[in-house]
Amino acid sequence: MKEFYKNISDALAMLDGLEKDLNIRHLTPNELKVFYTVIVRSECNNYGSNISDIVVNSGMSRSTVYKTLRKLSQEGIIQLHQSEEDGRESLVILNN
Repeated sequence: MKEFYKNISDALAMLDGLEKDLNIRHLTPNELKVFYTVIVRSECNNYGSNISDIVVNSGMSRSTVYKTLRKLSQEGIIQLHQSEEDGRESLVILNN
């Protein structure tokens, strides 16, 4: 069991280093959760993730996700675009 906790500790230290390197340590836990969800969902498709998928996969409320996405957009981390398929939906695209 000690090896299990050591592995978790190593993973958390690596994640902390990545957050520092990416300059995202200032993000709140909710912002990080939404950001990480966007990354995982973006890996599944190339055209962007719709907000409904992010809400479902993050387990957070729609209002919290919308508020958080607006902040991430203002910081230049993501872009929000209206979906061509469904005008009521927005797509979330990671900035390069």
